[in-house]
Parts: sequence; C-alpha cells; structure tokens
Amino acid sequence: MNKSTIYLLSFSFLTLILGGCSQKKVNTAIEIKNMDLTVNPGDDFFRYVNGNYLKTLEIPDDKTSYNVFNILRENVDKNINDILKEVSAIEGAVKGSATQQISDFYFTGMDIEKINQDGVNPLLDEFKMIDEIETLGQFQDMVAYMHLHGLDPLFGGGVEQDLADNTKLRYYLAQAGLGLPDVEYYTKEDDRSVEIRAEYVKHIAKMLGLAGADAPQASKWAETIMGIETFLAQNSKTLLEMRNIPGLYNLMGKDSLQKLMPDFDWDRYIRKISDQDFGDFVVMSPKFFEAMGTLLAETNLEDLKIYLRWDLINRSSEYLSDDFVNQDYQFYSEFLSGSKQIQDRWKRVTQTTNGMLGEPLGQLYVDKHFPPSSKEKMMALVANLKVALKKRIENLPWMSDATKEAALAKLETMKVKIGYPDKWEDYSKLVIERDSYLQNVRRVNYFATQKNLAKFGKPIDLDEWAMTPQTVNAGYNPLKNDITFPAGILQAPYFNPDADDAVNYGAIGVVIGHEMTHGFDDQGRNFDKDGRMTNWWTDEDSKEFMERAQLLVDQYNGFKVNDEVSVNGQLSLGENIADFGGLTVSLEAYKMSLEGKAAPSDIDGFNDIQRFFISFGQIWRGKIREKALIRIVQEDVHPWGEYRVNGALFNVPEFYESFDIKPEDALYRTVEQRPVIW
Repeated sequence: MNKSTIYLLSFSFLTLILGGCSQKKVNTAIEIKNMDLTVNPGDDFFRYVNGNYLKTLEIPDDKTSYNVFNILRENVDKNINDILKEVSAIEGAVKGSATQQISDFYFTGMDIEKINQDGVNPLLDEFKMIDEIETLGQFQDMVAYMHLHGLDPLFGGGVEQDLADNTKLRYYLAQAGLGLPDVEYYTKEDDRSVEIRAEYVKHIAKMLGLAGADAPQASKWAETIMGIETFLAQNSKTLLEMRNIPGLYNLMGKDSLQKLMPDFDWDRYIRKISDQDFGDFVVMSPKFFEAMGTLLAETNLEDLKIYLRWDLINRSSEYLSDDFVNQDYQFYSEFLSGSKQIQDRWKRVTQTTNGMLGEPLGQLYVDKHFPPSSKEKMMALVANLKVALKKRIENLPWMSDATKEAALAKLETMKVKIGYPDKWEDYSKLVIERDSYLQNVRRVNYFATQKNLAKFGKPIDLDEWAMTPQTVNAGYNPLKNDITFPAGILQAPYFNPDADDAVNYGAIGVVIGHEMTHGFDDQGRNFDKDGRMTNWWTDEDSKEFMERAQLLVDQYNGFKVNDEVSVNGQLSLGENIADFGGLTVSLEAYKMSLEGKAAPSDIDGFNDIQRFFISFGQIWRGKIREKALIRIVQEDVHPWGEYRVNGALFNVPEFYESFDIKPEDALYRTVEQRPVIW
C-alpha cells in the first residue's frame, strides 16, 4: 500500500480496523490500581496516575532506572534469548548462515571459562601494533585500523546523506575520542564533576594495570590520557551546540583539511580505510579538528601511543575477562549511574548479540512475535494521525499560508515504516568463528564499517532501516522524511489491540504523533519534504516559532532535580515539542474518529478523554536513581518520564477541562503562558 493510499483512507474504514465495531468486551487497559487518587491531578499528574505503583516499585539492583521501556526491553531480551538457545541447539549449520553466525557469536560470549583464561591476551596483537609505531604516519595508520574496527580514537567518521542535497552521500567527520560520557564532565567545576574526573583517572590507572602496566606507570599514563582527553573536550562542541544542525554542515576538501591539520596526512588515512574518492567532507566541528592538529603537532608520540592503548582497552573491556568487566562496571554503572549490581551474563551477552547481529535475529523475532494484523492496525492509526496533523496545520492561527503549504507538503510525503523492513540485509559474507568473543565483535564492526563505506557512490536506499525490528523505540529520519515504528515497541501498554480506542490513542497514538512532530521541531523544521536542509519558513513565521518554543524552554527549565540541578529546557526542546505535538495531534485524531458518534461510556469512573490522558501518563511510569537522573539531565535530550508527563500537559486545554485544573494548581498556566505550536 503506497503512502497516498494510506493518507486517503476513510474514517469509517479506520474505525473498523481499530475495533470500533467489535462486540468483544472492551478492556480499558489503564491500570486503576496504579493510581493515587489522593494526589491532585492539577499538582502532579504523573503521581496521580502512577502514585500507588511508585510506592511499591523497587528498582532492580542491576538497573539504574526502571520504567515501561525497561519492562518491554526485558521482554524482548527474554524472547531473543529463547531464540539464541533454539538456534544454538541446531547442529550442522551452514557456514555464513544466520544460524551459524548467531550461534557461534553467542557461544563465544557465554564461554566465560575461556574468556577468563585468556585475560588480556585478545588485545596483545593490537598492543604490539601500537608498540611498533615509530612515526606519526604509522600512528595515523593505527587510528585508521581502529576506526575500521568500531573504535573511535580522536575522531569518528562515516558515510551519510548530504544534509544540503540528500540525493548524494558525503563522508562525515565528527568529534570523538573521549572516555567520559559528555564533554562538560571535563570542563565543569562543580563538586560532582571534579569528583568524576578524579575517579576517572583512578579508573584508567586500574584498567591499565589489568592490562599489564605496573602501578607507577599506570598512574603516570592515566594522567597523560586525561590531559589529552581534556584538551579534546575543551575544543569539542557541547551537546547543546550539536543540536544546531546547520552549524554541523561545514564542507571541506582534503586540501582545506590538510591546512587545518598539517601533521595528519589525510590522503594516507583515506587510503587506509577505503579506495573511494570521497570528495569534500562534512566536518561537523572544524574547531575540534584544528585543535586535534595542534595536539598531534605538540604531543610526544609515546604519549599519543598511550592514548591509543587506553582507547583500545576502554572500548574492548566489556568483551574481556571478568576483572576488566567488573572494573568497567564499577566506574561507568556503579559510580556514575548508581547501579547496585551487574547484570547476569546471559543478559549482557544476549544484548550484545542482539546489538551486533540484530538484523539476522530480527528476521527470527518477527516470525515469532509480530503478527501481520498488528502492522495493519498501526498503518491505520498512522493514517488517522496524519489527517489530524493536517487539520491542525491548516488551522494554525499564527502561521502564514506560504509556510503552511510547505509544512503540509512535508506531512503528505512523510513515509512510514512499521514492524520490520520489506527487504533484509545480506550478512552471508560476515565471518564469525568460535575462537574469541572480542574478535567476533571486531569482525562484526569491521563488516558494518565496510558496508557503510560501500554505500558511497551508489543510489540511496530509501527503504533501509536504521533500527532492528526488535528495538523498543521509534524514530524520525529528517534526511528521508520517514517515521519508523519497529515491532519491539508495538507491545502493551504502548500498543494494545484489546484496549479501548482512547487508551491506544493516549499511548501508541501519542508516540506516532511524537515522531511526526519531530519533522517540525526545532531541528526537523530545517528540512523540507524531500529531506533537504533548507529554509522553507517565512522570516516572520520562523521568529514566531522560536518565540513560542522559548515558552517551552522556560517551562521545562522550571523542573528541579535537586537544589543544584534543573532540567535543561533548551537541550530537551526537540523532545518537548514532539511530546506536546504528539499529545495534541493524537487527541485531535481520537476526537475526529468519533465524528457522528456519541462519546463512549465511562469506564472505571473515567470518561474517554480522561482515559486518554491517564494512558499517556501511565506509559511513562517508572523510578530512577538520583545519579542516573542527573546524568540524563546533563547527557540526554529526553527528559525523565515525570517531566515529560507534567510538562506536556501544561499547554493542553482539554487536560484543564477534563480534570478541572484551577489557577492555584501547580500545573496551571495562564492562556498567555500556553503556546500553540502544532
């Protein structure tokens, strides 16, 4: 079914597909027992709909947070593990078949006796390669080798559609090379950041010690590594700066790059990674690469080799013996995020196998866990929400006809991917052996890198998926102007075929609307209907959009995590616009689906619009440890669920009406404080 057909589906057909005519018992699917009716919904809707659940919820020791996403991912992990066990029991699998690849990869990951026996040995050949470096040219050869095998010393790169002309492919160069999760950990002077830097240096020394360095040498090397990473971080763009999409598009030829970094031979580097002529590069942070040039010119070669050694250890530790795994866990999960217990090995290896071989596993997953009927119902829901967003855009009071016309064209051409791809990637040339877990990881990463590089110069595959079917998430791709809903997220409570329509619209409907709205948020609005980065806004409309978006920034800035930390409304702006848009568009779609009919009867004492909002609030139920929450605020564009629920509701008139929100309530905002965006 093509997109124009989807778009023109009649509401009567949609209602039929969504079960409006079904005679089976309606299951509201909202969890009444989870609600704390003693909480005023106008003060804290998140706790009103989830309060009793939160009172009894204990975060598992091996988690830093626990919410619906965790639950669904655990379900997927168990289903994937069942598949792994079934596949592993098959004898005589053909070399290069998905069965052989999956079985042997999982086997090497679970063979902890051999992994512990090997210790650091899987890294020794690569250590030798580093030790034999005698020139800067040989150093950059090693950087190229590491990039080809999924490691990221100094910088990263890859082939992607050209932002300005998405009919072409470009090679992108990006800042990378840091061991801490965010550049600001290296630069901020608050007590926690200072503590993190001190512990990170200790962690580096411990890991170097496990890899064979004596204590004095490890401590000295750790300080050297921290110095190099700090210099890179000081010249890196922050997460907020990385959200400025036009600012990432800087075309540079090899000659210009060479002037920026005289001591890095770009011709030599490119020859090591590919035989392609990439032409001009997109340099996402010119300042970073200029600083990297300074680093190479002024840093002792032996210190640069120490840095490579650390990057190799750090990016490999989770595939090595228990002593490496436990030290990695202690710093990154326990110290940084507050985890109390490492995950069981079967969970970790299942997740790694899924991450590395997700496409072959995905074929097996959808055969068992995704019925065709789910895809049909999702297509109908998406079509309904498209019509609702179209109506909202047409009726926007603040937008000119010229900008509306471009927005409507973008919506009409927005493509939809649901469940799984129509065409599967060919993995038959991937070699997986039973010799080494780490080497299998290297092989998969090398295969993936080569597959990415091979795209250059070929037609763009618009049907390619960026997610595996079993992924519990959804996404919008501005370069292809498409939205993707993998099979993994199409589970209750997000998508429940047996629930009443109001509940499904409040859950998966909002998710669909969220992804659609990403096409029109502060980043998505930079791309037109064909996925090209261009300005399709009038100056007046652009100014009005930013003024309205600033109201959202201010609202979310008001959420305090503790006395020192608040939500960053600017960093999370795109997600907040999408949450707000998803909520309003899905509610519009639900109300449109009722045209010509009376509203459904109350269920459990709540009318349909109330159930819509309760459903929305309950899909974000969960708890998080304080350290993890602080990390999310600093490192993630997605706010924690509590802020997503209460924040999105600030500006929805139907919420005020349905729950009788009064001026004295904490969530109340005056009409002037409530922006209408989409």
